[in-house]
Amino acid sequence: MFEKLSDFLKDYDKLLVFTIGNSLRGDDGLGPLLSDKLYDKLIKITTKSTDNVFLLNTESTPENHTHEIRTLNPSHIIIIDAVEFDANPGEMLIINKEQIDTFNVSTHSMPISFIINYIEETIGSKIITIGIQPKEMNLANNVSEEVKCSVEELTDMLVELV
Repeated sequence: MFEKLSDFLKDYDKLLVFTIGNSLRGDDGLGPLLSDKLYDKLIKITTKSTDNVFLLNTESTPENHTHEIRTLNPSHIIIIDAVEFDANPGEMLIINKEQIDTFNVSTHSMPISFIINYIEETIGSKIITIGIQPKEMNLANNVSEEVKCSVEELTDMLVELV
């Protein structure tokens, strides 16, 4: 995954890390958790500028944030969400745009493929989607240890690549 992300990010001008999830639904809260952890790590970087890296925690309504995305006009977008793909909890997968509708993606109401198509058509951003296999997405305000480990791993990976 590191190599694919590295290739994707090698020529970005402005990066948006777009997280999705509901903090009250167990592992679906991985998006907001990742956004918070990534922010904490990015503000501590002193060896390079991160002024062209933006975070947007859309919670469970990513469709309500299209204006912010258009205004930001990022060259590259990484979408991160809980995705059921019959793997071990915490396993990560880069999902191709063509495959996105075949997975059970998080708890939001609008299919993420609509948002991806809209962004590509109106802004022209390059987009990659990373899914993390949840353990449980019941009403609970805590993320499982397996998913927390993956969030930490992905956060470290992103910090190294930006």
